[in-house]
Amino acid sequence: MVDQAYLEANGLSFNDTVSIINAGRKVELIVVGTAISPEFTFIMKDAASFMPDPETFGLVMMPLNQAQQVLDLPGQINQVLIKLTPGADEEKVAAEVEAILAPYGNLTSYPLKDQLSNAVLQGELDSLKAVARFMPALFLGIAAAIQMVMLGRMIRAQRLQIGIMKALGYNNRQIMTLYTAYSLSTSLIGSLLGTLLGMGLASAMSGLYADFFNLPRAIGGINSFAVLSGLGLSLLVGASSGLFVSRGVLAINPAEAMRPEPPKMAGSIFLERVTWFWRQLDSTWRMSLRTALRNRGRFATVLAGVTVSVGMLVISLFTNDIVDYMIQKQYYVNQRHDYLVRFENPVQESNLTEIFCIDGVIRTEPIFEIPVKINFQGKSEDDLLQGIPQDATLKLLEDRQERPLRVPNVGLLINEKTAAKLGVREGDRVEVETRFNTGPKRLSELTIVGVSRQLVGSGSFVSLGQANLVIQERRLVSGVMLKVDPGLAATVEEKLDDMNRVASILSRQKELDTFNEYTGVMIYSITIMVAFAVVMGFAIVYNASMISFIERKRELAALRVLGFTNREVSVLLLKENLLQSLLGVAVGLPFGRLLGQAYINTASTDLFTMPVVIYPMTYVWAALGGILFIAAAHLLAVRGVRGLDLVNVLKNGD
Repeated sequence: MVDQAYLEANGLSFNDTVSIINAGRKVELIVVGTAISPEFTFIMKDAASFMPDPETFGLVMMPLNQAQQVLDLPGQINQVLIKLTPGADEEKVAAEVEAILAPYGNLTSYPLKDQLSNAVLQGELDSLKAVARFMPALFLGIAAAIQMVMLGRMIRAQRLQIGIMKALGYNNRQIMTLYTAYSLSTSLIGSLLGTLLGMGLASAMSGLYADFFNLPRAIGGINSFAVLSGLGLSLLVGASSGLFVSRGVLAINPAEAMRPEPPKMAGSIFLERVTWFWRQLDSTWRMSLRTALRNRGRFATVLAGVTVSVGMLVISLFTNDIVDYMIQKQYYVNQRHDYLVRFENPVQESNLTEIFCIDGVIRTEPIFEIPVKINFQGKSEDDLLQGIPQDATLKLLEDRQERPLRVPNVGLLINEKTAAKLGVREGDRVEVETRFNTGPKRLSELTIVGVSRQLVGSGSFVSLGQANLVIQERRLVSGVMLKVDPGLAATVEEKLDDMNRVASILSRQKELDTFNEYTGVMIYSITIMVAFAVVMGFAIVYNASMISFIERKRELAALRVLGFTNREVSVLLLKENLLQSLLGVAVGLPFGRLLGQAYINTASTDLFTMPVVIYPMTYVWAALGGILFIAAAHLLAVRGVRGLDLVNVLKNGD
C-alpha cells in the first residue's frame, strides 16, 4: 500500500506496479490500496525539507517480513515504536532503551513532541488555538458594545412608553426583564445563524486540513462542545449587555416621562481651549467635533470596533508577508544551491569530481551532516551538526540580527533554538556526542563561537575539517550542494538519479513548486479573516451612523430648513464618522502588529522560526480596506437624508 498523495502525484492506481531499488537490485510490487501512518501525517523526508514532495518521496507500506525480504535484511529492523504507560518517566525509559541498543548502533530517540509530523501538526494546532482564544473574545466584546449602544438608544426613544408602563403598575424588574429578553432574543437568533455558518466553514476547513496533513475525512464532524460553548457565550453576552443597559429604566419617573427628554447639558469640548486650532475650523467641522466628543460611549465603541477590524485586516494579510519573507530568505538568500545531494554513506571528498564533471554543474560545495546530541551542564538536545567549507557561497548563515556569519575553522555555530533549550551562549564549551546508526559513538568538546538563526529547519554548523575531527576521520563528506545551469537542470538530475550511491536529491525548484500547491489552507483562512474583519467594521460604522441619524433627525431637518443642501448635511455626518473611524484606522495598524506578535509567539515551532514581518503595502491595503467599509457604511446610512419629511420631523411633540 502507498499513501494517497504519492499515488495521485505519480499517476498511479490500484494494481499498478512500482519498483523498489535496493543495492542495485530492483523489486517490483503491486499497489493494492492506500493507507496513512501517524508518523507521516505530514509527509516530509526530514526537517531540512520545507514542504512535502509527493512526486519524489512517499510511503510504501507492507508486512514486516515482506519488507525484510525486499530489502534483503532478514530478521532486521531499524526502528522501534514504544508506547509508555501513564505516569512513566519518559526520559528514564529513553535512557534505558538507548543503553540496551547502544551495542547495535542506536542512532537517537525521538519523543512524540519532537517527531517531525507531530511537531508540524502540533504547531498548526497551537496557532489555531491561539486564534480560537482571542478571536471570540474580540467578536463578543464588539457585539456586546453594539448591543449596549443599540439598546441604550431604544430605551431613550421609548422613554414615554416606559413611563406609561410604570404608571400602570409595572415595576422596574419587569421592565428590565423585557429589554433583557429583547437582547437575549437577538443573541439567540444571531448565535443560531452563526452556528450554521460556522459548521459550514468548519467542514470546509476540515477538508482542507485533511488533504494538507494526510488525515482521514472523519475529522470534519460536528463538535457539540464547541456548538454549545458558542451558544452559551453568546447568550451570556446578550444577557449581560441587556441587564447592564436596562438599568437606565430605573431613573425614569412616570410624571417626567410624559414630557420629552430634556436636552443634555452642552459644555465646551477640550479642543475649544486650543484657540489657534479651533479658529481654523469651519462651522461644520466644529459641529462634527462637538457631536462626536460629547457622545463618548458611542465614540469609544466605534473607535474600538474599527481598531479591531483594521487590526484583523493586518493580521490576516501579514500571513502572506511572512510566507513570502521566509521563502525569499530560505531559497534565495540562505540556500543558494539548486540541488542538495545526499549519499547513502559518507564518501571521500575527492569522489565529488565525478559530480562536478556532469555537464551543467556550475559549482559544487561539500557538506557533512552528522546526527549528534549536544550536552551542557546536565541538559542534552538532539541536533544535526553540519560541516560546510569556510568559504561556502551556496549556504549562507546569519545571526539573530540577520548579520552574515562565517563558519570558524575551530568552534561551533550553534542553532538559536538549541542554544535557548540548553541555556548556552558564546564562549561556553559543550560536549558533542555522535549518533550514527553504525560504529562507535564519538565524544568531542567544542567552544561556541556564535549563534546562528534559521527560519526553516534546525542544525548547528562547523567547518568541514572540524566535522571530520568530531568523528576522527579526514576529508569525508555526506553530501554536496550544487549550482547548475537552469537549462540543463533536468539532465543533471537524471544523471544524479543514475548514480548508485546517491540516497536522495533535494531540488529547490521542486520544493517551491510543491509549496505553491499547498497554499489552499492559507488562502482560505486569509479570505475568512478578511471577510469577518470587513463585515464587523461595516456593521459597527453603519449602526453608529444610523443611530446618529435617527437621534438627530430634528436637528438635521432644521439645518435643511436653514438652507443646507442634502449633500452638505451628508458631508456633516461624514465628518463625524471620519473623526472616529480614521482614528480607529490609525490605531488599528499598530494594534494589528501587536496581534501579529502575539500570534507568532504562539505559532513558532522547532521547525519554523517565524519573524514578525509586515510589508508597507500590507498596512496600505489594511488602511484602504478600513476606509472602504467606512465609506460603504456611511453611504448606506445617509440615504435617509434625502427622504426627510421636514414638516413632520419639525412638529413640536410636547
